[in-house]
Amino acid sequence: MLIILALCTSPAAGLAASYQLDAEQLHFRRLSVRDGLPSAYINTISQHQDGFIWLGTKGGVARFDGLRFVHYQLSAHSGLGSNDILVLLQDQQQRFWVGSEKGLYLFDEVTGHFSLQPLPKPDATVLTLYQDSEQQLWVGTDAGLYRLVDPIGDFELILPDVEVKFLTEQGNTLWIGTKQGLYARQAESQPEPIDLTAMPGFDVQHQRLFDGLLLGERLFLATQRDGLLIFNTASRQLERQLLTDDGLLSNSIWSLALRNNELWLGYFYDGIAVLSLQDLSIRHYSHHPQIQYSMPHNNISQLLFDQAEHLWVATTNGLAVANPVDAAIIHLGEYQNITNKHVWSVAATEQSVWFGTESGLNHFDVRSQQLRTFPASSEPDALPRTVIWSLLPWQDQVLLGTNAGLLGFDPDSAQVEVLIAGREVYSLRQDQQQLLIGFYDGGFAVMDLASRELQLEHPPIARGYITDIQPVEQGYLLASSRGLWHLHQQEAVELAEQLGITELQQRHITSLLLEEDRLWLATQDHGLFVLGWQQVQQQWQLQHHLTVEQGLAENQLRGLAKAENGDIWLTGMRTLSRIEPETLTITALSRHLHWLDMEFHANAVSRSGASQLAFGGNQGLLLFAPEQLAADVEFPRLHLTSVQVMAQSLPAFIEQLTIQPEQSYYAFEFAALEFLSPERIQYQYRLPPLMNSWRAMAGNQLSLSQLPYGQYELEVRTTNADGIWNPASKRIQLDVIPPWWQTWQAKLSYLLVVFFLISYSAFVQLQRNRKLSYIANHDNLTKLANRRFFNKELERRLQLARKYQHQLALMYFDLNKFKELNDTHGHDAGDQLLVETAIKLQQASRSSDFAARLGGDEFVLILDRINSDEELCKAIERLSSALNTPGVHYSAQQIDVSCSIGVALFSPGQPVSAKTLLKQADSAMYQSKTGHHAWCMYQEDKTT
Repeated sequence: MLIILALCTSPAAGLAASYQLDAEQLHFRRLSVRDGLPSAYINTISQHQDGFIWLGTKGGVARFDGLRFVHYQLSAHSGLGSNDILVLLQDQQQRFWVGSEKGLYLFDEVTGHFSLQPLPKPDATVLTLYQDSEQQLWVGTDAGLYRLVDPIGDFELILPDVEVKFLTEQGNTLWIGTKQGLYARQAESQPEPIDLTAMPGFDVQHQRLFDGLLLGERLFLATQRDGLLIFNTASRQLERQLLTDDGLLSNSIWSLALRNNELWLGYFYDGIAVLSLQDLSIRHYSHHPQIQYSMPHNNISQLLFDQAEHLWVATTNGLAVANPVDAAIIHLGEYQNITNKHVWSVAATEQSVWFGTESGLNHFDVRSQQLRTFPASSEPDALPRTVIWSLLPWQDQVLLGTNAGLLGFDPDSAQVEVLIAGREVYSLRQDQQQLLIGFYDGGFAVMDLASRELQLEHPPIARGYITDIQPVEQGYLLASSRGLWHLHQQEAVELAEQLGITELQQRHITSLLLEEDRLWLATQDHGLFVLGWQQVQQQWQLQHHLTVEQGLAENQLRGLAKAENGDIWLTGMRTLSRIEPETLTITALSRHLHWLDMEFHANAVSRSGASQLAFGGNQGLLLFAPEQLAADVEFPRLHLTSVQVMAQSLPAFIEQLTIQPEQSYYAFEFAALEFLSPERIQYQYRLPPLMNSWRAMAGNQLSLSQLPYGQYELEVRTTNADGIWNPASKRIQLDVIPPWWQTWQAKLSYLLVVFFLISYSAFVQLQRNRKLSYIANHDNLTKLANRRFFNKELERRLQLARKYQHQLALMYFDLNKFKELNDTHGHDAGDQLLVETAIKLQQASRSSDFAARLGGDEFVLILDRINSDEELCKAIERLSSALNTPGVHYSAQQIDVSCSIGVALFSPGQPVSAKTLLKQADSAMYQSKTGHHAWCMYQEDKTT
């Protein structure tokens, strides 16, 4: 609220004016129907335990997450009987009660359905809801007070024929505020009326109560036309009545809220009052039609402080939310009547601030909150119409660097003295009794402040303009739009080039700040540089280069300032931050500026030394005490607010989602409950094990499609309003189900089938290989081993005999007169005889022996492990007897055939090769055949 105190009447200062400003400003975020409200008329506000804000409006119920309103309204299927919602309550059992113009409802947030709870009076208007310490629900209506009898679900009438506006509990006493007065109910007794109009010493005429707040033994009562009443519940007497004569703007108060030691009052038609409970001082906040961060209307329905201590204001023309801490920031802008909203220069002293604009000069007294403006004029000797790029209060003048030159402005006479004409002055800095001047053409000059004479004038140093100046022990440091220059003894060099600091060469430097032996340089696009003075080398050295990668809010910096405690404050194009010089800890504080779309101007900043910091930009001036801005890092609560699978919307209260094979598209919407500046919130997600690194989201929405079948954990995290990432994340388990033919059961079946086929194929192949091996190693007629197989087996058994030192015998068989048999009886008879011989040979031999047919009528037998000559002789006799038994019957004839047998003995003491052993056995068989012996044994000197 602005009050014009006086207009200066002197001819020379005809346009100068003074304004009295409020000591504090509340900076609201406004929300209207255009932002998604179902109705501009807000009846009530409630915050659930999960942090969501719920609104009761004349257009139904709405849930707000900071970005989006979700509406629940009267419809054919909602169950709601009226859109005029007057009161909301989430009880201790997490039930959500909704009181409307036409009854009481229980609301199911999952289904969005309202269930009517019948009251004894149908369609009663529910005005208030309350749950006491015993978890009993009380319902105040326009027809009286009811109590819910749980678990029956019936309502008991406690107080009839009154309009109940509030209830509050104190011990075993329930205080009942109605439009007919105040009542007290002790335990189960009947409510007792308390006549406030009869209180001596007070002028209570109506006792129409609209809200109440209990603080200790004091019950604060908001009334219609009786002001604010302070009632002592112990003495049951009024202590105080505050009316317009005591500083209230109105005697009609609708809502009360408590924060710290202050009582906040919402008027019927006059905005908000804040009452100090210490000294009963009052300050006011109201709607301003042009200031967008003021409250949307002066008709206050309800006040609410949420879990974060933010103030919510329900009005009959919209909703607003503010952080009371931000009230420490004073904004002087267009609608506070400064000369122009574009502030280009600032100079702060302990008690006041001078700032220049495109259209004049302004002075603000911090203590008195008085603003004086000196608009530009075309009058002779008046302040000309020009941009004031820099300024410096000096004695009884304010020195101004402008496009029109260097000017000296006298606030008392509002007249201007031209000190340097025809040359644009961009920057000014005081160095004891000298004025340092930087020109727009890149030149530099030093003026004696006492004589106003130039002591040094240097031609243009840089191709760009001089943005800032810092005197040092050896000359001057000149910041420019084309780098940092060192001027010493009339010689100027680019410091970055001289020191080899390539990162700083030709950079546009917007602001300089010398802090002991360190020089801070803000650049237009490349972040913050910190140079340190090296005493031994007598030169500057780059110590730090801070950018967004090191935690800066942005690289586009505009101004630097030093607070009384030594902290460095800096502005970016749209950000405000603080740096602790020793640790270089960066704290982003832009969240305190959510209410103002400020773009800061280069070097429009108070330098240092003052208890108040001031920064200028395209929306005026910001002024605050640094210690009043909270630096705590807080993170908004993150919720899943919407789930869509294909065209189907699912409840958002899920921690696990199963996605069927035919569902190829799935979308999620999240809400970080940041209510002041949700546009500053950034979102990231990752999806292990498919995607293990964080990826940026497009706002608060995430769409996924065609995920490979499997299980995933979707993680989503956010920043706070200052851009700091929350270490915690929201997690949702995703189970993408494959079609039945790709399930693990199906895959197991496939594996089993494949295993069976492979096994069967291997078995068949093995059998085939065995058969081929058998055919390759056995005689087709007799089924005995053939010569190939016999040779391998003989070699193997000889190796074993040598290894284990045992004897082995080889018997060689030949059928006598076999050729004559073939010629006489035919080959079939011969074949049958060979088969019968093979059978007899196998039957008479041991299981460890090895029989084979070498071809024709020749057979061999390996007698393994011969332990003695006696054992060998018995085996030979047995085999000879078996083979010389009566022959075979063929075509009714018996054919007898004898057999010649040769035996060769292998002894480990006299080893021979397989080939030699076979020759020896063959030789012995030949001796048996020619000598007509049953069998013969081979010996080296003779065969027996």
